Amino acid sequence: MATLQITQPKESTDIKSNRDCMIRAIALATGNPYNKVHQLLYAHGWRATRGRDKTQWQYQLEQTLTDLGFIFKRHYYPAVQGEKRMTAHTMPEGSTYILRMAKHVACLHNGTLMDTWDSRNKCVYMAWELLKV
Repeated sequence: MATLQITQPKESTDIKSNRDCMIRAIALATGNPYNKVHQLLYAHGWRATRGRDKTQWQYQLEQTLTDLGFIFKRHYYPAVQGEKRMTAHTMPEGSTYILRMAKHVACLHNGTLMDTWDSRNKCVYMAWELLKV
């Protein structure tokens, strides 16, 4: 069962907004500064808008992880009629994941959800398990 750690990544003074959950989740999962992750995502076409195409931001996230030297495995958690949805509470422990949740992205590190608010009960649709640096 996931515990919660309210946290922020290493801050940068030249980025005006440090509230984007996707940048924050990647920064926390990889141990890189927020600014570095922001610059890599931006280089792959990322823009902080709600109207992002799902396949586009997935490509941008995966390219950024690759640029940072990480190998990852993508996991899908589709809805199954009659069964409860996957949440951070029910994710396996022992690895680091970037979780794509309902309208949110967060980092789960060895069973601890690292986020700025308690998102443990949000549905997880997809997760990237970081395998190797």
